[in-house]
Amino acid sequence: MRGEARERWVQLCEQAAVEQDHDRLLKLIREISALLDEKEARLQAAQSGKQKRLSLKTDGSTHKLD
Repeated sequence: MRGEARERWVQLCEQAAVEQDHDRLLKLIREISALLDEKEARLQAAQSGKQKRLSLKTDGSTHKLD
């Protein structure tokens, strides 16, 4: 489903670039925004999970790798 969503926002941008109807354009922009917000949330969650996995426990303390 992620691949479909990723492709969907690109398709919507292509439609928005040529849309002449104001109401339809706003609808497209809102949908693009929602899809990109979802993508951003997924990327932030993935980054957060990656940082947690990179944390090393040494001598009872936690050190984060940058």
